Amino acid sequence: MGSVRTNRYSIVSSEEDGMKLSTMAVANGFGNGKSKVHTRQQCRSRFVKKDGHCNVQFINVGEKGQRYLADIFTTCVDIRWRWMLVIFCLTFILSWLFFGCVFWLIALLHGDLENQENSKPCVSQVSSFTAAFLFSIETQTTIGYGFRCVTDECPIAVFMVVFQSIVGCIIDAFIIGAVMAKMAKPKKRNETLVFSHNAVVAMRDGKLCLMWRVGNLRKS
Repeated sequence: MGSVRTNRYSIVSSEEDGMKLSTMAVANGFGNGKSKVHTRQQCRSRFVKKDGHCNVQFINVGEKGQRYLADIFTTCVDIRWRWMLVIFCLTFILSWLFFGCVFWLIALLHGDLENQENSKPCVSQVSSFTAAFLFSIETQTTIGYGFRCVTDECPIAVFMVVFQSIVGCIIDAFIIGAVMAKMAKPKKRNETLVFSHNAVVAMRDGKLCLMWRVGNLRKS
């Protein structure tokens, strides 16, 4: 893995060093016979742009997608809001559909879809996939309309209700935590921190110091 930066340049610490570099270039046969002095007005690329973005490109990074998926929480925090909302909706909808299919299969294997009046169903009032999907939503969101409920006829149905409740809590903690962490990012906070447009280098205690001014617009 490596990193590259566009428009590479040589850092010159002083005009004297610049004269040395230009003299060496002429001595080695480079240039048109005129010495070139590196001035402060020379265009140089930046490692970090003024808006805070890094001007660095990583190359030869293997398995980049897997690295992002390995830290899925940070990936969800860093992605755009539109994709975060898509993940938010899809996570809940897919979980409801999955457990709805499970309860529908339980009812199908137990024969509850045949509307047998004398038999005790695994989940009462579940005679179709739509009813099983609604029961899945009611279970995970703890709505509890009271019309559909699991019975003690099928232990697997009782286990799936408990399992879905635990999975629902995990999904809520992950998604809500990612949304709150994304809302609490200090990206908007830096708009109330004002930096001076120019920085100066001056002598302080016998040393050259880089100085600039910072102002906090908030009272906190």
